[in-house]
Amino acid sequence: MKILDTPRSGKCGQTVAFQSRFGLCLRQYVPQKAALTPARQHSCAVFGSNSQKWGARLSHEQHDRWTLAGAQVMSHPRLAQKGPLTGQQFWQAISTVRAIVGLPETLEVPVRPIFSRSNVGRLVIENGADGARMYLVVSGELNEDIMVFGQEPCSRGRYKRRNVSYLGLVPPPIDGRSEITRLYKAKFGEPRPGTKVFIVTCQEKDGWKGLDQETSATVPEPPKELQASAGIAGSQ
Repeated sequence: MKILDTPRSGKCGQTVAFQSRFGLCLRQYVPQKAALTPARQHSCAVFGSNSQKWGARLSHEQHDRWTLAGAQVMSHPRLAQKGPLTGQQFWQAISTVRAIVGLPETLEVPVRPIFSRSNVGRLVIENGADGARMYLVVSGELNEDIMVFGQEPCSRGRYKRRNVSYLGLVPPPIDGRSEITRLYKAKFGEPRPGTKVFIVTCQEKDGWKGLDQETSATVPEPPKELQASAGIAGSQ
């Protein structure tokens, strides 16, 4: 339900406030029924472990260095507000990304990289005998890791993505395309023809992330000859 009120976000009692494309909305809080997925459990464990390490592992001098560096990094806008990160927030951000992509832990601030324009482009989806296959067009060398995030298949009438989940790193390209079929299907399964797939890519180096790049495509219908053969097989 859309309302007119001061900007807010999150849970308060049995009400959850969130920002939609129509403005501030409220909904009733619904407890989570299913247990956390293994991926969510891993992310929560990493976040909790890093929170404890901030006080237990890092020295006061290291705290000062992370705080100084965090002051140069702006948070993602929330409720039209943003500001510099604290030292602990910055440590959490860098350490969590490093853990997710498989990099070793570091107690020192990694040098901030300068990301050039990403060579990873649009999403291409093909549909054949093996089902939907998904590719990212790559126009040059990949000089850093590229993180891939995805959203479960949705209506092709949707033009704005919602929350995305981390799928993995972009595999090495072959003939100008990098196939992400296995990454996507391992998380969301086989997408149906006519549904839309949103993919977000992001450059990563030493725990630093570049800007998000969004791309989407609609899963096409399989070739007519495959549809005809499937119809014959189903009638037998």
